[in-house]
Amino acid sequence: MCNLTEDEAHSQVIYPFLDDGIVKYRRGGKTTPHQVVDLRIYKTKEQWNHRAAKFEDFVAKKNNVAKAVLARESKQAAKVQHRVFVVMPIQGDKYGEMNDQRIHEEFNKRFVAVEKTLSKHQCVAIRIDKEIPLDDLVRRIKTEISRAQFVVADLTDERPSCYFEAGYAEALGKPIVYVASKQSVITPAQKTHIHFDVHMNVNFFSNHKELQEKLGAAITKNQRVLFATQNSGAKPTEKA
Repeated sequence: MCNLTEDEAHSQVIYPFLDDGIVKYRRGGKTTPHQVVDLRIYKTKEQWNHRAAKFEDFVAKKNNVAKAVLARESKQAAKVQHRVFVVMPIQGDKYGEMNDQRIHEEFNKRFVAVEKTLSKHQCVAIRIDKEIPLDDLVRRIKTEISRAQFVVADLTDERPSCYFEAGYAEALGKPIVYVASKQSVITPAQKTHIHFDVHMNVNFFSNHKELQEKLGAAITKNQRVLFATQNSGAKPTEKA
């Protein structure tokens, strides 16, 4: 897997490797899981151009930093205690038309922003399309929500699936932090309108930096609720 950014390397390779040794490689619209026995990580200043050099020649004089990276991330991973389910529109197509690529990239980047913020609070972000569930998708979503310490729900563009997942979390009494971009992703000039009964509790943002700041502030302000020990059975949900 070449020419990844550091964020992509962590989310797509390093974290999955530390979790279960399985790394999922996506190419041509198809995702294939691979068991990784020997992980090598090369940090380079320039991207690899397969036309200019063979990969073996490109990395021949570069250091394999996997040992140091994995040692550092293993210590951090040991501190992660809380699973947070991320409700987010699954829109666009990485390999589709230009507009589909734009939409896909935007939601992927904002998930990375959410993931970074959650990691600072000893949380791991769970988004269902980042996995390859073998069982029924709806059942898996319900299972992950029920396992979550709390939920982060992005209601941008008001996708029915997002309302379903948020509603299910509400029914289970899970604390929810609601976010949404001020404008639509699908139709950028269109202002976001939330027609769900949470409009007073939505953290609106204009860019990924503001998303991280507001999400981080909401988590810090509502730590008592978000990280409270949860009892079985539904209870009134508090929104952050």
